[in-house]
Amino acid sequence: MPADKSVNKNKSNKAKKSLLKTVVTAIFVLILTPIFVLAVLYFLLSSTVPNIISLKDYHPQQVNYVYSSGGKLVGYLGSVNREVVPFSDIPLQVREAFLAAEDKNFYNQGPLDFKAIARAFVVNLMEGRIVEGGSTITQQVAKTLLVPYERTYIWKLREAILAYRIADHLSKNDILDIYLNQIYLGNNAYGVEAASLTYFGVPVWKLNLAQSAMLGGLPQAPSFLNPYVHLRDAKRRQKYVLDQMVKDGFITKVEAIAAYNTKLVFHNYFAYYGVAPYYLALIKQQVVNRYGKAVYKEGGLKIYAALSARVQKYADAAVKPQLTKLSHEYGYTGPVKKLSYSEMLKKINRAKGLINYLYIGSIYKGFVTQVSQNGQLAYVTVGRFKGILPVNNMRWASRFERYVYFAYRTINNVNQVLKPGYEILVKFDGYDKNHIPIFSLEEKDVIEGALVSIDPKNGYVRAMVGGYSFKETQFNRALYAKRQTGSAFKPIVYAEALTLGYTPSSVINNTPVIYPTGVRGKYYKPRNFSRRFTGPTTLLIGLAHSIDVVAVKLLKRIGVDNVAHLAGEMGIHHVVRNLTMALGSSSVRLVSLTDAYASFANGGKECKPVFIVKVLTPAGKTLYHNTPVCKRVLTPQVAYVLTNMLERVITNGTGVTVSKIREITPYVAGKTGSSSQYRDGVFVGYTSSLATGVWTGLDDFHSMGRFMVGAITAAPIWYAYMSNALNIYPPKAFKIPKGVVFAEINPHTGLIANASYKDPILMPYVSGTEPVLNRKQKKIENPQSFFGLF
Repeated sequence: MPADKSVNKNKSNKAKKSLLKTVVTAIFVLILTPIFVLAVLYFLLSSTVPNIISLKDYHPQQVNYVYSSGGKLVGYLGSVNREVVPFSDIPLQVREAFLAAEDKNFYNQGPLDFKAIARAFVVNLMEGRIVEGGSTITQQVAKTLLVPYERTYIWKLREAILAYRIADHLSKNDILDIYLNQIYLGNNAYGVEAASLTYFGVPVWKLNLAQSAMLGGLPQAPSFLNPYVHLRDAKRRQKYVLDQMVKDGFITKVEAIAAYNTKLVFHNYFAYYGVAPYYLALIKQQVVNRYGKAVYKEGGLKIYAALSARVQKYADAAVKPQLTKLSHEYGYTGPVKKLSYSEMLKKINRAKGLINYLYIGSIYKGFVTQVSQNGQLAYVTVGRFKGILPVNNMRWASRFERYVYFAYRTINNVNQVLKPGYEILVKFDGYDKNHIPIFSLEEKDVIEGALVSIDPKNGYVRAMVGGYSFKETQFNRALYAKRQTGSAFKPIVYAEALTLGYTPSSVINNTPVIYPTGVRGKYYKPRNFSRRFTGPTTLLIGLAHSIDVVAVKLLKRIGVDNVAHLAGEMGIHHVVRNLTMALGSSSVRLVSLTDAYASFANGGKECKPVFIVKVLTPAGKTLYHNTPVCKRVLTPQVAYVLTNMLERVITNGTGVTVSKIREITPYVAGKTGSSSQYRDGVFVGYTSSLATGVWTGLDDFHSMGRFMVGAITAAPIWYAYMSNALNIYPPKAFKIPKGVVFAEINPHTGLIANASYKDPILMPYVSGTEPVLNRKQKKIENPQSFFGLF
């Protein structure tokens, strides 16, 4: 028996030992397995996080800022709108605003807030998904450096690893530095500098307490707290930040109340694609072509353009309103679509979330939901906004007829044009006293246009508009559209004639003529716009009144190849090499034509157009600096004589529609141009300080309408722009070069004016070519005859 008890006791001891071993093993497994798993995960994941061990390792994508020639910020280029600023440039109150809102214990705790993490874990466990975080500023820095963002636990482990790595190697100030330059603050603004410019139009060091608190509240929900759209919510969050700053001892209660009551004025530098969208798009293209996509994408470049911010503003203000007016000339082509009521409701519901704010002057798609009983109002829905369209804002919208001016056919009832269910284009004009949006009807088939303005002395392009709306189409018509210039090409023909010894007094017979074309049975018969012939005509009169037959006969005399060569020297290539060249049948880019005129203004020197003056790296090193490339294409004497002839175009020729510009300066010259069937309207004019070209037309090459010539379509845009721009770039008198003499002549005969002639004019001539008194002209009895002198 005792032996049996001993055996049983041994078995019991062995069982206990075995159980204990099993329990200990299980405990070790339970403890070590997670540690092992975490160690493996750390080993695997640590290689996937950035190696941030100093601020030198922090290389975020930045925006490329574009400045005007005067140093004014005009826009930015790049996918990420960020400019990294030194920690010392960020005011203390800005730092305190973000700390109060996001992590008040930042300077007193580690990289993780375990209480917040535990609370978030419980909430997420109950929800079955990650819906809440417990991030410190260090974790938020880690989060922004880990891309792409994923709401998973593995991603959270990577975030924690990076947070500890950052905390081990960087000081608290360094971490806050990265955070304030990295954090997303809405409206495509990353970091406090970009956000400061985006919302308030000032650099971060200029922010006041009210502005600082507004930015400090944005990280929680940048889109929902967007002050442009949700100002009430943004103000509520601003108050929370100010209260927290008081609680944390950063400011006093009095300062918080004063800051909350401070009126915030929002000024977005970058709304609507920047100040000069077509210009900026070209700069982007040039930077990428020159330095590659990698340099452009990395960002941080400071690009100084030849652009003048002020005159660009005048260019924008001149082009769009005039094009709108032209597009209304011949009536309304109809709605974008005619929808059933149910189709319209579906579209309205889909559009509600797309438009959160209406900008005055911007064009939107709208839907006619109702017309008032008296027909004086249309009720229009744009996005989530319900507004009105008064009949006074659509008087022009009579039935479209390309060749009948609208002035004779206005409407007086909305029902003549619009019906419920119509999808239309409208312009937002503002709000009435009841805060109801007011709209104007807009034409969908707009006449397009372009403007380019060049400083003749160096080729700097001071302003450029590439079309009616960059938002609608990014095609830059000033640079890439090749259109016929019409009579605006004639000065190049006359320039070559003057070079070959012709003078303003040289006479061409304005009589009918026929030229063989080289094709059997086909002939070229030029005719004048007026359909009249006037007999012997001086070149002075021929250019001032844009007489086509005179230009063609002159080209025939001096040679097509000679003019083509001069055009090429001026930057106009691939011209038509026949007699129609004189009338502008060649397709030419507006920037090239304007550049040619700039050489007239610059005393015969052509300077290649310049868009970028210099480029600086993020470190401030000069990456590129432009040196103007200029060459002589005409003698100073010829350029001066031609300029004087083109001045007569404005004083009493086809450019008389802009003669009011002479109230600002008498030293102005230019030329109109129109292509056949009124497809293109052109005006190029210049002073000693600016050469500006304007083109108008339809992209599909259809006619703009009867009598839509350059003097009517393009010249008013030119005048609206130049009448303001010349206040910024005041011109001087064109310099009279040596070798020019003056003579008082009769402009109709080209001879020295005798005492009996009452209106002589003083004309310049290249020395030795001035007219004499006693030369006689052969009189043509019937200038309409084909048998007049050629």
